[in-house]
Amino acid sequence: MEIQKTLFSILIVTVFIAVLLLVVNRVLVKVDPLDKPKGLVLLMMMAVDFISGIVNGAIKDKNVADKLIPYFLTVIVYVFFSNIAGLFSIECPTSNYSVTLTLAALTCILIEVCSFKVKGAKKYFHGWVEPMAPFLVMNIVSKLATLLSLSLRLFGNILAGGILMSVVYQLFANISAMIPLVGNFNIVAVIIAPALHFYFDLFSGVMQAFLFTTLSANFIGNELPSEE
Repeated sequence: MEIQKTLFSILIVTVFIAVLLLVVNRVLVKVDPLDKPKGLVLLMMMAVDFISGIVNGAIKDKNVADKLIPYFLTVIVYVFFSNIAGLFSIECPTSNYSVTLTLAALTCILIEVCSFKVKGAKKYFHGWVEPMAPFLVMNIVSKLATLLSLSLRLFGNILAGGILMSVVYQLFANISAMIPLVGNFNIVAVIIAPALHFYFDLFSGVMQAFLFTTLSANFIGNELPSEE
């Protein structure tokens, strides 16, 4: 059985994030709450405030929103580092569909769990056959569409960016080979590729992490009744 190349990058990203969280935790437990936040503490406060704004804006039930903030903070950190892994010469975990499918599946499970807890068993199961019993199949298809939409959007964007950069590097290599005295050195890529990496890896990675988190929060919020 062949081991997928992205398995090693998944392990690397996971270990890196775990170590990063341990370092952050050690810093935060030593902080005096009366001191003015700065450095890493300030950065973490801004991150929590940012995610809190997204989640509370999408999920009107404050009890549910507050409980989901740690989950979405974890998701956006993992997706962000997975998306930019290509900058460090390793495969992007999110270019593997099994990773994006798993992340989307977690969101879909949360949708059902939160809906069940907020609505109660009677309203929850009745929702599967609304507005009438024959719509059960359509409601199931709708839920599967959410799973596919979330997973394929992230997977497709990251994979497309990686493929496009591979094509660009090959093109630059062919151009460099035509330049006298350069030989096999891809000098054109050295000059132009950093700007492309900024867009396809860094900027696109940040945007895709933001979109995945925002869409996940909105999908959960849409299944819950709005507070009066």
